[in-house]
Amino acid sequence: MNLTLFSAAGCARCAIAKNALQAKGLSYEEHDAVGAGKDLFARFYRANRAQVRRGPEGIEFPVLVDGEVVRQGVAAAVAWIEAGGRLGGFFAPCDPVKGWVAGIDVSGGDPAAAEDLARVLAFLKTSGLKLELRTGGGNPELLERLLDAGLGDRVVMEVQGPPARYTGNPAPEDVGRSMAVAGRFSEHRFETTVAPYVPAGAGPEAPPGYPTPEEIAATARWLAEATGSPKQPYVLRHFDPSGCADERLRAVAPLPPEALVRYRSAARRHQVFTEISTGC
Repeated sequence: MNLTLFSAAGCARCAIAKNALQAKGLSYEEHDAVGAGKDLFARFYRANRAQVRRGPEGIEFPVLVDGEVVRQGVAAAVAWIEAGGRLGGFFAPCDPVKGWVAGIDVSGGDPAAAEDLARVLAFLKTSGLKLELRTGGGNPELLERLLDAGLGDRVVMEVQGPPARYTGNPAPEDVGRSMAVAGRFSEHRFETTVAPYVPAGAGPEAPPGYPTPEEIAATARWLAEATGSPKQPYVLRHFDPSGCADERLRAVAPLPPEALVRYRSAARRHQVFTEISTGC
């Protein structure tokens, strides 16, 4: 297998990826994408633009290529080096934050790969990076295992709505258990995007609609019951239709920012620290 690593001079995350490659005894060809290998990387980028993310700060390095698949960022690179493709789904693309590895989606991968995931996270943590875990409620046993192993410096849990919103995978029972586990991390928060949805059982032509403030209140009550506390950090987020894959949702006008005040008031009956996100 021919491995190519595009790095950047002075990039600490690139050094971590190289340490992982060397620890595994894997040979690779390295090119400084902002130095001597700049032209080579430019040609590579033009040919693989769909697989290489460019964020607000530019392209994130390292970029590891095995001839066919591009793995960008230190977490994705180390995950492949350590476990091949077994950790697909656990690492979501995201913009890098200094000192942190974000985009670790505990509910997004196969729980049978728990050993591999723990090994990768331990490698990243001992390399000096902090770990932000995210979960949508699935794989609660895995989340608890990472908590017990100290492999999560912060956890962010996205809660869609009250239990009735969960009709498939994850099941409401898993979401509730994930809430309880997430609440035990020293740094954590819960988030709900106040987004339109089509109720379960509605026909294919049914238009999506926004949840009611009462539904958000029920979500906050569920959070209080699952965690045993009405004082959880709970954030309500605005819905941005521009990034939706579902055409029906893209057609729904976003709520005016002031509309979320009613949702916050309803949620605060059960979670007194509920706030509205001021970010994008």
